[in-house]
Amino acid sequence: MTTRAGQVVLLDGAHNPASAEALRAALLAEFSDAKPAVIFGVFRDKDSASMCRSLAPLAGRLLLTPVHSERTEDPARLVNACRAVNPRAPLEVCNSLAQAIETAARDPFVVITGSLYLVGEAMELLGLTSADGGERALNEWTARTGIR
Repeated sequence: MTTRAGQVVLLDGAHNPASAEALRAALLAEFSDAKPAVIFGVFRDKDSASMCRSLAPLAGRLLLTPVHSERTEDPARLVNACRAVNPRAPLEVCNSLAQAIETAARDPFVVITGSLYLVGEAMELLGLTSADGGERALNEWTARTGIR
């Protein structure tokens, strides 16, 4: 977790149903009253419907984005699964993670999740790591603000 301009951004590489459910439990335990903007991108070979069932109900807003990989799921294919479990939350399909982050710039709490690749890209876009850091940099990263 990190902060930027008064915004809390939680990055979680939840990339399967079990890890999405663990993220759900953590959000309910630690941020029970929060309705974050959830930026979600996933690979097409994952059980994205189950992941949506775990995470979408917690969102105040859903921003669906592709993962920067040829394995990405088309975010438009996630719309029905997310709307089925959270029909009231505004939902937007974004063309990129950069667009999703910009769209959520005024939200006080943002969760970026669904893929470790997505989290790595988010860290680059948010200036938390360089593109050449690789997996080791992700594993050794600690927040500059002291928030983990």
